[in-house]
Amino acid sequence: MVERAYVDELLETYVLSLAGLDQCPDIVADEVKSRLTANVERAEQAFAQAVADGLDGGTDGLRNAVRDLADANETVRSAFHTGRSIGDLLVDLERATAQAGRVLAAGRA
Repeated sequence: MVERAYVDELLETYVLSLAGLDQCPDIVADEVKSRLTANVERAEQAFAQAVADGLDGGTDGLRNAVRDLADANETVRSAFHTGRSIGDLLVDLERATAQAGRVLAAGRA
């Protein structure tokens, strides 16, 4: 993968987090909505930082972190397609966003 592909994975995490918030039913508890909103903000920040600062694409640590992020994004996509509950989806979204943070850390190492 090249650096752009790394940033693309962070963009996908952000877009998936937006979709999670958009798909959230009105009847969901305020705590869940707040967590979804906070997750969108963290995913957006990770993407923006990657775009602004770039990522050092030459390290094995970064390549591994991006591979793990791609796997986490796939888990979220699968959750959308199988109609998993918003609570389960939220956990997957938060995991993907946390992994996006690890990508940023590895890209600065």
